[in-house]
Amino acid sequence: RSDGRRQDMVALEVIDHGCGMSQEVKSQVFEPFFTTKQTGSGSGLGLSMVYGFVRQSGGRVEIESAPGQGTTVRLQLPRSTLPAFSDDAALATTAPAESELLVLVLEEEA
Repeated sequence: RSDGRRQDMVALEVIDHGCGMSQEVKSQVFEPFFTTKQTGSGSGLGLSMVYGFVRQSGGRVEIESAPGQGTTVRLQLPRSTLPAFSDDAALATTAPAESELLVLVLEEEA
């Protein structure tokens, strides 16, 4: 925090054991529409959207990466000061009618 007070944070780390990134690529990954993929294979918005969400939430994003060593993305978000749901009834929902069901299939391209 810029006011010098400590803030309770929640951290999330995503580790990828892929090819890693050069310093040049790493310096651009949060730029909208930046991508290392071929045309038509990605929008280049993923990490810029993550960065925007985390910064608007008062958090931080760090990336550690080097060619041949994979990548670690670390998100730090402020812990909520609101109480957690304690009443299961508050979370209960009614099941959708059969005509309202939706199936989502995600496939990884080979």
